[in-house]
Amino acid sequence: MKISSWILLLGLFVFLGCSKEEQAPLPPLKKIEVPEGVVGFYSGRLPCDNCKGNVVKAELKEDSSVVFIRSIVRGSTPDSVETDTLSGRYSLEGDKLSMELSEGGVHYKFQRDSYGSLALLTGAGTVYRDQDDMKAELIRIYINPLRKTAGADTSKIADTALTKETDTSTAQGEN
Repeated sequence: MKISSWILLLGLFVFLGCSKEEQAPLPPLKKIEVPEGVVGFYSGRLPCDNCKGNVVKAELKEDSSVVFIRSIVRGSTPDSVETDTLSGRYSLEGDKLSMELSEGGVHYKFQRDSYGSLALLTGAGTVYRDQDDMKAELIRIYINPLRKTAGADTSKIADTALTKETDTSTAQGEN
């Protein structure tokens, strides 16, 4: 009796181990659409002479103005980082974007790729590549474009909270 139980149990394990479960196919993914235009926030690294790094954050606005924050790393200590905020204008011709910052003191020319990133161009008009063959580029960061509406909603929420706080303190004072 024990042997037949073991054989039956072994057969059951073999049957369950050999059965194939077919997984359902994954649903198709939606195609990622890159928003038109260049308005938005960008972040990346650009080349620099006599420094360890040039980290850049840029905001390209709808009115063709740009705010450009660069942090130049000269050494390995926190106080060796120089941060400058530059402002200026940008223009877009086809897939080429030109920036003129600080009243013409700084010029950059970029090429926009199919994902919305901006690759730095050399004076010869080719994409800049460093000694490791890496492009110097600014990656587009997507954020909620409805900042004005969100700000308005936030102020309404703050006004409502302030009104409710005043109402409860008045009600508590009457008791």
